[in-house]
Formats: sequence, structure tokens, C-alpha cells
Amino acid sequence: MALELREINEIQTDRWVKDSTRRQILDLLKRRGRATVEEMAAALNITPMGVRRHLLALENAALVRIEIERRPMGRPTYVYKLTEEAEALFPKGYHHLVLDLLECVAAREGMERVDELFERRKERWIATYAPRLAGKTLEERVAEVARIMSENGYMARWQKTEKGYVLTEHNCAIAHVARLYPQPCRTELAFFRELLGVEVTRVNHIASGGTCCSYVIHESAPIPITRRTPRSASDRRRESPNSGRRRAASRVERRLRREAK
Repeated sequence: MALELREINEIQTDRWVKDSTRRQILDLLKRRGRATVEEMAAALNITPMGVRRHLLALENAALVRIEIERRPMGRPTYVYKLTEEAEALFPKGYHHLVLDLLECVAAREGMERVDELFERRKERWIATYAPRLAGKTLEERVAEVARIMSENGYMARWQKTEKGYVLTEHNCAIAHVARLYPQPCRTELAFFRELLGVEVTRVNHIASGGTCCSYVIHESAPIPITRRTPRSASDRRRESPNSGRRRAASRVERRLRREAK
């Protein structure tokens, strides 16, 4: 039994499992690690049939999985566990870790070291995804880039216009970082230009207060690609450490003001 589109959309916004029996089942499995239908029915004070109905929906949504535990005597036992997809429904603090690490890098080695990290991330993305665009027309490349960004959590779509194409991202998968550091947005724009091989212009920007990030992709002659050359370690050591610390301190102060709102 497949989930209806409405239910799938509700899963993505967490309404489908929030304050419901399904949410209670997920929380119980998170705490215990595994449970049988009978154990869940007893813990939640509902019938085993009711538990099975909710588990079927959760299985179809790829949030729980079933395993068979064989015992020396008696019939095998069916137990339920969370899937990796279900982990996204529980609180995570990855963005705090990333921000802390970037602040440490900026304070110790300067902001140009942060620039280099995001530049290398862009180069890795190009090496990973460029083969998927090989031999395709510009329109096919735009469609493939939209798929790539959606796979990475950006909820991207594209459309044809009179002068080219528009690529729109309705979600920023690294919004907490992008609000404080311009490097991911800058390298994303360069990523699109280098991957598509044509001029790309950003016209909307989530990190600047917009509701989406939109890019106009121009149907033009290939643009020249200029790759940034990372600085050497000796160049970074010659930079004044105080300049990096001042910039990092300023970013920490802005971050604290944001979190206090």
C-alpha cells in the first residue's frame, strides 16, 4: 500500500508524525532500539491491530524496518527498528558543530583558509557530478543539476524562459552556515557556472532574506573557467593571526545575536 501524496508531503514537514500515535511509536523505537508489536501495544495502551496499522504506514514511508529474530525454541519473533531515514525526524546539532569548526579555523588560520575549504568542497562536487552531465544538451544539464541539488536537500526545480532557464532552490540545506559565511553561496554560484559552462546570475537569495535562491541560466557561449589557486601553507602563516581572530570574533558575536532573538 503506497502512501498518498498528501501523506508524503506531511512526512517531509513532520506534521504526519508529530503529536500522533505514529510519533509515539517512533519515539518508543528510538528509546528502546527495537520492539515487537505486543511490546508497543502494551507500552502505548492500544491494540496490536492498531499498532500494525501504524507500522504498515511507517514501513511504506521507509521510517521503520522489520527483522526476524530466531530463537532456540518456539516460533521466530518479528521486531521493528528505525531506519536511517527516520533519524532525520529527531533533533540534530550538526550546524552547531560546523559553525564551531569554522570559527576555530578562521581564528587560527584566517578567513582565507575558510575560503579554501569551500573551494575544495566545490571542486569535489564538480568531480563527483560532472560525469552525470557529460554529452547532454544545456537543457538536459539544467534538469540534471536540479536533480543533483534536490538529492542534496535543496528542493530544486527548473523552468525554461525566453532567454534561458531559471533554477530555483526552495530550501537551503546549510542555511545556518550560509547566514554567517558567504563562502558556500559564492562557491555554489561558481559550481553552477563551471558545471553548466554558461553564465549564471543569482537573482534571489535565502541567506539575504529571500524565500528561495533563484538563478538565471543564460543561453550563451561557453564562459572561460578560472580556477582559484589555493594559498600555500607558508602564505597562510605570513598572515597576521590577529586579523583572523578579529573576523572570527565578529562572526561569533553576530551568531550569538541571532540565537538570542
